[in-house]
Amino acid sequence: MDATNRMVGAVGNAVQAEHIHGGVHLHNTEVPDVLPCRFGPVPPLAGGYQRRELPGGGCLVLSGGAGHGKTQMAAGFVEDLWAAGEVELLAWVSAATREDVVAAYADLAHRLNGPDLDGDRAVRWVLDWLGKTAVPWLVVLDGVRDPRDLDGLWPPSRGRVVVTTRRQDAELVGHGRRRVAVDLFTPEESRACLAAHLDPRLMPGAEELAAELGHLPLAVGHAGTYMADRNLTCAQYLTRWRGKPLRDLIPARTWQLSITLADSLEPVGMAGPLLHIASTLDPRGIPVSALTSPPVLQYLSTKDETDAWDALSCLSRLSLITFDATTVRVHPVTQRAIREQAKGRHARVAADALAAAWPEDDAARFRANAAILAETAKSSLWRWRVHPVFFKAGNSLGAEGHPAAAQDYFADLLAQVGPNHTSSLNLRHNVAYWRAVAGDPTTAIAELEDVLATQIRVLERDHPNTLNTRHNIAQFRAEAGEVAAGVRELEAVLADKVRTLGPDHVATEQTRDALTKWHGQITPE
Repeated sequence: MDATNRMVGAVGNAVQAEHIHGGVHLHNTEVPDVLPCRFGPVPPLAGGYQRRELPGGGCLVLSGGAGHGKTQMAAGFVEDLWAAGEVELLAWVSAATREDVVAAYADLAHRLNGPDLDGDRAVRWVLDWLGKTAVPWLVVLDGVRDPRDLDGLWPPSRGRVVVTTRRQDAELVGHGRRRVAVDLFTPEESRACLAAHLDPRLMPGAEELAAELGHLPLAVGHAGTYMADRNLTCAQYLTRWRGKPLRDLIPARTWQLSITLADSLEPVGMAGPLLHIASTLDPRGIPVSALTSPPVLQYLSTKDETDAWDALSCLSRLSLITFDATTVRVHPVTQRAIREQAKGRHARVAADALAAAWPEDDAARFRANAAILAETAKSSLWRWRVHPVFFKAGNSLGAEGHPAAAQDYFADLLAQVGPNHTSSLNLRHNVAYWRAVAGDPTTAIAELEDVLATQIRVLERDHPNTLNTRHNIAQFRAEAGEVAAGVRELEAVLADKVRTLGPDHVATEQTRDALTKWHGQITPE
């Protein structure tokens, strides 16, 4: 029996139309006797699966980051439709590559008792059949890595289509396709997922744990399984989460595929390094100005700021970050997975970038990023000297009208690095400086004089840092009411600055301006 006769013998309904492809007669409105049919392995629903609603009909593109639960969401959706009898053909296609989709379509053609065709001809037959049959069908294209792989392979709009992908490319939408953002769990969903795994006695600490996991479905689900297997409470697991490498708790390789794909997009090789830099900073909001600053461009071996912007776009297309004109956000679990696999000087580049882009005002976002950087990389950024970005963070607090907070910031930093650190003199100076600004110049002067004695011994009297301390002592002495003594000291500092730095140096100008101010306030004797 030839291919055409096999097809005719397999149908159960009357022929309504006849089409010709490649010389083979196709009866595309006929209903194969293999229906209802499930084609391809639908992944089983995980323990603690949380059903999330999807709009019905048409082509839905489920887009989201690694670990957001796109495949589980699709599996739950199709199982519901199958159980309700709303589809007679359910085809689940693993769509990592174009070759995977073509091979699956060819197999589907054979399953439907189609003509004995291979490759592109089988694909054309399947798409033609789907476009003309009255049979209710649903095709899932799971794990699309590159939208271009689907060129010419999109199922027709006659039935239901679900695509899962980490990509957010514009070409995935339009033509009747709707993007559905697969987001993180809500706090309620996180708790419900954990409760589905755990005996109630193991639930204490569930809210804190879910928040620490960033409500990432992958992390929450793995945590539930891990705890159930080991009879751990949520609080006990949280201790392990904070103390063990991520690879011991969840599959950290989940993110590597997305990074590799992002790195392959133009500008090639820039997205990965940029993500490594971002992984050391504040997940709630990283200034784009820092990630496109000269230190980052130098690290990326480019002079063009648009290259860094386009690399951020690549990361966004792979759902590794979200970003707009001013701010980049990265999930904290993604950051941790990246940091634990990273090698190189990403933290130092991040610190240089923050320092280079630091604004003159409204520096709260930059301070938040410096604080996270201190948590993730202080061992490398404080080893020999405290990186200048941490001085900028503390001084910006004082400059914005919070001198007491600036004093506490530098005092805490000094306590962490210790009195023998190479940056301890500068930190002691800043503690005293902001103490004076906060309203205690008398104590501050005594502290600064102690710093000055060490600076003269270690750095010499004409070192710029020594001259700066002398200037500040004189200023605060005048502010404390000893105006004449302060003016005399400022005059001596000015002479030494003119001699060592030059008359037009900015530090020289500062002392000259201070003298002008205080000269007018000397009370005649």
